[in-house]
Amino acid sequence: MTTTALTVHTDIDGTSHPREAVLAWELDRARAALRLLKQRLGDDRTRELLTPDTTAADTALAAWAHASGGRWSTAVTELTAAGIDADRFLTWWQGRLHAPDRDALLAANPEHYLADSTGERVEIIETLGTGPARFFLRFHDDVPIAGPGHQAFPVRIGGTGTLADGTEVLRVMHEFADTPDGLRIRLTVQFPEAAPALLGTGHQWHFACEFANWLEAAARAA
Repeated sequence: MTTTALTVHTDIDGTSHPREAVLAWELDRARAALRLLKQRLGDDRTRELLTPDTTAADTALAAWAHASGGRWSTAVTELTAAGIDADRFLTWWQGRLHAPDRDALLAANPEHYLADSTGERVEIIETLGTGPARFFLRFHDDVPIAGPGHQAFPVRIGGTGTLADGTEVLRVMHEFADTPDGLRIRLTVQFPEAAPALLGTGHQWHFACEFANWLEAAARAA
């Protein structure tokens, strides 16, 4: 028998739909199912369920930070968007943090498990590398990250992520600038140099996912 590539077509009420249409429907419903589960679990239960993962991540991140001796590796993601400017996006995004809007913060990425911004620091549980990690992100102005051409970004929002015991395990810099038809965003993350490269490359895709979803949510809210 000759082997051919699998193709699947769906007919619903006489209308043919390609596989891509069913996958798009699946993604929408997967997001809805995940949102429901996160809402039902709540933050306390989520912390409890993920304690084995976050405890293991604490041990690994602390070891990498110690082995790195203050040296950092850097990963950068850039996005451009038309139809929304930096002020409009930042007003929405920072408003969600300050609200705090738990659903909007969690919905941006399937691997956002917890985002509690009720205090001075944002408590976060999300995937770093291959599994969930818990850290506390504090935004402040003196984060020592200056990417090439950073003067071209009028808005720079830096942050430092620490473990519960205060060990510094990541740094971020979010940069924003208007373009003729929208905005440009440069997102930088630094992990301890001894950490596996997967932390940096994985977070490049993590940034791409969450900020694109936040951009769409901000545009819809206008």
